[in-house]
Amino acid sequence: MTGDTFAMSQEIVELQTRVAELSVALERVTEQRDNAVDAAESLHTELEVTKNHLREAHATVSRLRVYIAQGVEL
Repeated sequence: MTGDTFAMSQEIVELQTRVAELSVALERVTEQRDNAVDAAESLHTELEVTKNHLREAHATVSRLRVYIAQGVEL
């Protein structure tokens, strides 16, 4: 019985160590996920700004084409 108790105690210690390792790994993965989400949100914001800039540039080019077609001097 004593041998069984010792073996069980060793197994409990090993399992506790494994749980601690997994907890640390989970914290790292959670931090990486949060960083990835922040980066994605930042890129999305940058993409929207770029889209707006392109819309404005397209509108300007369109106006310039109309002026050129009308023979307006710039």
